Amino acid sequence: MKAPQLPLNSPPVNFLNMETKNNALNFVVIDDDTINNMVCKAAIKSATGGKTAICFNKPLEGLHYFENLFQLLNSSPRTILFLDINMPDMNGWEWLEKFSGFQQEIKDKLSIYILSSSVNPTDIDHAHANSLVKDYIVKPLTKSKVLDLLEETNSESIMDLKVV
Repeated sequence: MKAPQLPLNSPPVNFLNMETKNNALNFVVIDDDTINNMVCKAAIKSATGGKTAICFNKPLEGLHYFENLFQLLNSSPRTILFLDINMPDMNGWEWLEKFSGFQQEIKDKLSIYILSSSVNPTDIDHAHANSLVKDYIVKPLTKSKVLDLLEETNSESIMDLKVV
């Protein structure tokens, strides 16, 4: 389902400062490509009216974030994670394998999307077969894709969200 179209003269909607029940929504990007991370931040900022993403160029740092710091955050916010699969040191599949051993409480707070330049059907099938992965997105991330994900991620309609 697509995000609702707002009248042209309406103020921008800041989706990331909205809550569904008690959880704010945040974004994390794990990709070794600095330029892609800037593109992701711009798409997220444009779609949300100003919110940005936490970016990790090294997959292991992103893994440590969710393993350690994420648990310490006050009420660990619901998070959309964009994960690249082709990275040195640790690829996205290896990252998901390690993440699968995390506490269910942490896994439940994430909506993981593979974000890759690969259009290889094997990669797409592998992503769809992984229960941790919501979907596979071909780069680049755009404002439109972010708006669609926000609509999918929030089980209630946009009108039920509380702006904070």
